[in-house]
Amino acid sequence: MAFKGKTVFLSRSLVAPEIFDTIHDALKLNSAQICLCCDPSRSAPNEYHVISSPDHEKFELLRANGCNLLGPECIISCAKDQRSLPKQGYTCCLAMDGVKVLASGFDMEEKVKFEKLVIAMGGVFHTKTSLDISFTIVKNVLAAKYKWALSTLKKPIVTINWLYQCWKEHRIVPHETYRIPPFTGLIRDARTN
Repeated sequence: MAFKGKTVFLSRSLVAPEIFDTIHDALKLNSAQICLCCDPSRSAPNEYHVISSPDHEKFELLRANGCNLLGPECIISCAKDQRSLPKQGYTCCLAMDGVKVLASGFDMEEKVKFEKLVIAMGGVFHTKTSLDISFTIVKNVLAAKYKWALSTLKKPIVTINWLYQCWKEHRIVPHETYRIPPFTGLIRDARTN
């Protein structure tokens, strides 16, 4: 009964037909109150809207109205594990549940974009160094927190492509192929030896 007291708006126009029944059953079996429609005016803390993709035409309207948005994978994971539904704006899946990510060397606009991706996968995005960081994403080795991550944290330091691949696959992908190469961002002047 993990969803008892929660009202979930489930519309056939927002969820892919091949998973609609699975989502409906998961909600019903976990005691959610199900409304088979989309109502952007409903944005109370205990109200949720299921939407398959942040690219859907209704996504920005729902987000602008302060609605709690969940992806189908998130509903299925929460139902399977008997977990409460997350309340953090938009959660597409729980692939990064418990994962803490730090980004360095990027401009503020890029960091905001990365933060949305991490949070949408159930992770936590940090702006300051912390010893419990799971992954550090850097633009290059000149990034302010690269040296700290390398010498103090000793956890994976990866390129932004790692985060994009995690988003694409809705899972934590192996980081080895996304490690930041040692001289990324350094320019060698051919005139000097």
